[in-house]
Amino acid sequence: MNNQQSLLMSAIQSNYRFKQINRVNEQPFLIETERGLKKIRIWDNEAMLKLHLKWREQLVTDRFFIDRMYVTRSGLPFVRVGHYAVTCHDAPYEVAPIAGHEGLWADLITHLMMRSRSTPVTEEHFSMASHVQNVFEQAKTFQVMDHEEWKLIHSCFSSVFTRAEKADHLRESNKHQMKTFLLPEDFSSHSCTQLFDTLFCELGQSQPMDGYRLLADLLLREALEHEEQSVHHLLQHLSRNDAIDQRSADLMLAQWFEPTEWVQFVYSTVQKDQGIRTDITVQKFKHVWDQKVRLIHEFSTLFLQTGASVGGT
Repeated sequence: MNNQQSLLMSAIQSNYRFKQINRVNEQPFLIETERGLKKIRIWDNEAMLKLHLKWREQLVTDRFFIDRMYVTRSGLPFVRVGHYAVTCHDAPYEVAPIAGHEGLWADLITHLMMRSRSTPVTEEHFSMASHVQNVFEQAKTFQVMDHEEWKLIHSCFSSVFTRAEKADHLRESNKHQMKTFLLPEDFSSHSCTQLFDTLFCELGQSQPMDGYRLLADLLLREALEHEEQSVHHLLQHLSRNDAIDQRSADLMLAQWFEPTEWVQFVYSTVQKDQGIRTDITVQKFKHVWDQKVRLIHEFSTLFLQTGASVGGT
């Protein structure tokens, strides 16, 4: 243990009401105590720490656990150690994958969509339709449109452009909002563990970002990497919870309409032509494309208002 770690352990020992502590891991920093495993977070950005303190208070509920900061002996939610602030959190380790826990995840997502709201995060907005048009024009300058990948890129461009226009339209229609849904930038299916038959949600310490994008990406990854059926069950639970209003539906659909898999496939093909190895294959591109089509169809069926339409894909 180096001097900095010794200083940190000493600060934890003297400021928290633990009788015994033992460091068991460095990344993430975990300590074992008589009250279970705890995670130690080090903050070098005081504004971000204050944001996260307020964020956690906003989400407190009897239904789920949130990774709130342990209070020190002096009643503060953090400890000063040099130029840093240090916080201590519970760290349950029993996994809680979406598959098999769809009801719990749906209830948590419903709670987050209702309570995890604030002023929109400043993000760079650009036209996806213009972007894919520029990517396509740049790709054509390589003049290698005769093999399988380039033929596929060219043949599906019309559908790609239509999808990009739909994404732009859905985002444009919902851009003037006082408050929006936020999630931690690194939110994933690993952000929750199981504790006492419910979920323990980690907000971590990352920047809050557009929750609609992150949630849509989470569902897509779950469908691609794990079980499509679990996403189906999760969406059914969300529907019963009345969790998704029209704006939420529009912005999640916009994320799936964005043809980012096509853009990545184009860049990958250019790299391949230049002799650079890439793992994005025709099969992977088609797999993501087809999965998005299925998600858009099922989601639209469940959540779009009567008479609303997103068109074909």
